[in-house]
Amino acid sequence: MFMPIKFQKYTAQSEDFFKILPEDWVENLGPIWTKERGKAAVFVLLDADRIVAGGIIFSGLTEDMDGFKEEAIAFVASGYLYIGYLWVIESRRGENLGSLWLTALKAYFPETIFWLTIEEDKLKHFYLKNGFRILKENTHREWLLLMEAPEDVKV
Repeated sequence: MFMPIKFQKYTAQSEDFFKILPEDWVENLGPIWTKERGKAAVFVLLDADRIVAGGIIFSGLTEDMDGFKEEAIAFVASGYLYIGYLWVIESRRGENLGSLWLTALKAYFPETIFWLTIEEDKLKHFYLKNGFRILKENTHREWLLLMEAPEDVKV
């Protein structure tokens, strides 16, 4: 019997999601998660109850947003949500699961604008094709991206 991939807010142990992340991401995330878990939620794609992709949505400021602090403050004040730690397990790359996750997230929060930062130039194309635009690059070669807003929303 075929079971479709499910998108859901992950309310089980968030550490289950952390197990699919690269070790250096988990090291960075640990202190942030301890402080900010009340302003964050994990959303995953499950295939036969196995996490194949996921990310964390933050509704408040975190210390790792310092590269674009002024913009982060304005975005949080406007109710925009921050996408952090979006990851697809390596064995499932090339199946458009990252795009599926973003599409499902936008459907889950239909009136919400999302933003994120990236540190890898090669990720720009992925986010641009998924409805984000680059707003700014800082001196550390990090990019600030904002989901294209509906025409009636000023950003």
